[in-house]
Amino acid sequence: MSQNRGRRIRGVVSLGTGVAVVVALGASLLYFLWVASIRNADQIGQLSIGTLVVGIACAFAALMLALSMIRAIRRAEDGRALLAALLGGGFAIAAAAALAASDVLGKLAG
Repeated sequence: MSQNRGRRIRGVVSLGTGVAVVVALGASLLYFLWVASIRNADQIGQLSIGTLVVGIACAFAALMLALSMIRAIRRAEDGRALLAALLGGGFAIAAAAALAASDVLGKLAG
């Protein structure tokens, strides 16, 4: 990948937002994997919390990418706006799926 293309892709999300999203998703996925390794009936409630955290992290990523898309639109950077919109939409779908799974697991635990 060329240097110029790498700079354009990195410009979609700010460094602080990128670090926050990576830390949130990484920590929540590690927690989710730890809970999945327990393998007993008590894990359903913990899995519900884990999927809730993953959903919140994905929703945060979608929000930050939506803000990045708006900034790119204002600067007339169509490629960045499209990339941010596609990534944000993917994270929004992942957030919806994780939050729905959390709700289902919460009802199973209760």
